[in-house]
Order: sequence, then structure tokens, then C-alpha cells
Amino acid sequence: MKTLKPRSSSNRPSPETALSIATAAAPNLPPTQLGSEDRPSTLNVRLRSSTVAAITSRARERGLTIKQVVCHALADAGISVAEADLEDRTPRRRG
Repeated sequence: MKTLKPRSSSNRPSPETALSIATAAAPNLPPTQLGSEDRPSTLNVRLRSSTVAAITSRARERGLTIKQVVCHALADAGISVAEADLEDRTPRRRG
């Protein structure tokens, strides 16, 4: 089993020191504020095969993915759906 090297705190500046270094490097820039990340997550749903077949059929008719059909239905029901979830982000094969 590999062992990890201990992280030494002596190489790392304190928050106050890091702030003073950043202020000295760019005194006219405001502090950066990182927004919350809306990362992808997985949702597993158990449905009857007839329901899955109906969703799949609708997706094929419209030229959409199953995820897009479900997300559009959720949006139509008044649920806030991220714009990225309404897009086809399927990786395409090269060649």
C-alpha cells in the first residue's frame, strides 16, 4: 500500500499572507468571488418498460435524447431546469 506524503503547512502561506500577496500583485482588482457550481448529478428512476418505450419513441420522433424529453416535460410542469440539461450534450464519435 502506498503512503501519502504529509502535507507540510510551512510551504503554504496563511490566508492573511495570501491576501496581502494578492493585494500587492494586483492592488486595483477586486477580490474574486467564486459562484456556486451547478455540477451534474445522477438521478436513477425505476419506470415500467412501457413508459420507457413511450419516452424513447417520443425522443426519436422529435430527434431528442431521452434526457431532453424528460427535462422538457419537467420544465413544462413548472420545474426549474438548468439550460444545459435541455441541450443534447451527447459525446459524438470521431471518424
